[in-house]
Amino acid sequence: MTVFREKFVGFGGRRLKALTALAVALGLLAGGTASAEGLQVPGADATAGPARKTGGGFEFRRKLSSVDNPYCAIVTYVVPDFTAEASSTQTADDRSVIVIDASILKTERAYAHFLMAHECCHHTLGHTRLTTQRLGSVGPQPFYYLRPLLKNMELDADGCAVRMLRLTDEPDAIESARIRMSRFGDEQTGAYYPTGNERAGHIERIAAEE
Repeated sequence: MTVFREKFVGFGGRRLKALTALAVALGLLAGGTASAEGLQVPGADATAGPARKTGGGFEFRRKLSSVDNPYCAIVTYVVPDFTAEASSTQTADDRSVIVIDASILKTERAYAHFLMAHECCHHTLGHTRLTTQRLGSVGPQPFYYLRPLLKNMELDADGCAVRMLRLTDEPDAIESARIRMSRFGDEQTGAYYPTGNERAGHIERIAAEE
């Protein structure tokens, strides 16, 4: 699940760029070809090697960079220029993975921690498996039935992430998420998602729990 409006909104340039980055990531995971290089960031492990042109794309002799995720044991991959910021998904061979944008890890560490916790929660709360299994088994129609659930899924993942971050004593990560959401005001943070004010208020309420 992504956090911002690129999720399920049209197929404009930013959405296509995000989908392309995710396709590259999953292509590398599956050992297929890809059209862009993985980016190395501090703390990430990777095996470097040259790219080689093959057919319609590039085959990279480099494993996708990963970063330690302190909030769950799910492998978290780092992708450059991932405009959706973060996402949780299942691979073709049914492995749970998280993808996060490299630049956020480098420049907005506190917010990156919220994103990683948020995506962990989508997995642990069963959201990711619900959406991928139903979408994969029937086709595009299940999204119609999932739409009413998306708002609560995001709020639940936000609340779960805030509770994790309280346990790890990271108020800066919680506050970074509240500020980011509040910038949306009364606009939805994604198609069928809560508004920015709803998410910011929910984050604040959970953070204040005794």
